[in-house]
Amino acid sequence: MDIELWKRISGFIDLDSYPELPCPHCNQYSLKLSKESVQSRPVNKEHLLITSRKYRFEKERKQALIDKSREVSNKSEGLLIPLLLTFTNAYAEAVEPTNGNTFIFNSFFECANCQQNISASGMLLEHQTGMSQSSSKARQIKVEHFSPSIFIFPISENVPKHIAEELLDAFKHFHFDPPSSASKLRRAIENFCKDMQVEGNNLGRMIKSLEKTHPEEAKYLDALRQIGNEGTHGSDVAELDLLYAFQVFQFVLELYDRNARYNELTHVYDKLAKKYEKKKQPQQLPKLEQLDNTK
Repeated sequence: MDIELWKRISGFIDLDSYPELPCPHCNQYSLKLSKESVQSRPVNKEHLLITSRKYRFEKERKQALIDKSREVSNKSEGLLIPLLLTFTNAYAEAVEPTNGNTFIFNSFFECANCQQNISASGMLLEHQTGMSQSSSKARQIKVEHFSPSIFIFPISENVPKHIAEELLDAFKHFHFDPPSSASKLRRAIENFCKDMQVEGNNLGRMIKSLEKTHPEEAKYLDALRQIGNEGTHGSDVAELDLLYAFQVFQFVLELYDRNARYNELTHVYDKLAKKYEKKKQPQQLPKLEQLDNTK
């Protein structure tokens, strides 16, 4: 899982340098934004401040940086340094994307490997690259919706469908509503615990029961439960924390691949035992849980 990639596109990014993404059709990192397909329409800034969590966060964050720089300028002695800082602050405000024109946009991504396409939509910011009105305009975008959804990490075919579906929903919501994404991740964790057939009428108790058979996985899931709770009952879920949670859950889900390899190995072992130890009762391989507990 490439955390830096998803961290990069979680905010506004230059349209001309948007990175290639994993294709949901072939899983290759060859999905590229078709800049020619981008179509935009103006949208009211005040409306975005209410409806867009990301736009509101970025505008407040950038303005705080500018205000801090202005405060330093006011406290500086002499004439030259405050003058330079004042000019720098004015320029920064003029070219800051969140202070520019705001749009909603639609576009398409095309996979260079399988030639399949997906649609994408979100916000587009347009600002002047210089102080004069004749300067060329630079554009930044934040994709909020991919259709079909993009996998933040590959989901193995060995993962049960009811877990994979909740996880894919978490991936989808990550780009526009991190708290909802965390809540979806929590539901995926609940489904995992149910699939492990553990006791408990809530997630905390199920994870506690899971410690008996899968202590390592239970330890990781208990930490993820806290993030899921924040997404369900609060609103302060950072994208980076959520990406780390996805990375941890990816490791937990590898249990299904390990079980599949174990079952395959058992089948091969039985065939070899029958061939070379016909007169002996084939010994049974230790259970996977026993192997895990010897680590």
